[in-house]
Formats: sequence, structure tokens, C-alpha cells
Amino acid sequence: MTKRISQDGLDRRLGALFEVDEGLPCPVGTTLLRALASARLAEFSFLKPGDLIDLHNSAFAGIPEWDAFSQHYGSWESCNA
Repeated sequence: MTKRISQDGLDRRLGALFEVDEGLPCPVGTTLLRALASARLAEFSFLKPGDLIDLHNSAFAGIPEWDAFSQHYGSWESCNA
């Protein structure tokens, strides 16, 4: 059985990925990150803030949920504003 992350735990984890002054990504970006956590909790647990700097060369590249997030987050300026 796959271990699940609580909603509260997921919110804390997402918040830890983004600087306080930067805030979370837009609702679409947040939904895409939640999809990554839901589908691949083990991989998501290794995600660090630095992985958000070079999205396409990340160790997560090739994971469909990550690729969807990185394409959105990296190409839509308002997502991470």
C-alpha cells in the first residue's frame, strides 16, 4: 500500500519549496505539484527548492507529472509571480 501524505503535511511541504516572499505557484501550478505528490510520493519527498531553478535539467525530468508542472511553471510568468 502506498503511503499517503496528509493534506496539512502536503501544504507544509509545498510551502517549504517556495521562498516566503515568492509564495506558492498559481492554482494550476499548485494542482500540478499536488498531482506529482499524489502519483509519486517517494519522488516528491526528495524535491528541494533548488529543483525549481533548473526545471528541465532536474533529476525529476521524465516524470510525467513533473514535466507537466515544469512546463507550466517555467513558461507562464504569472505562475511564480
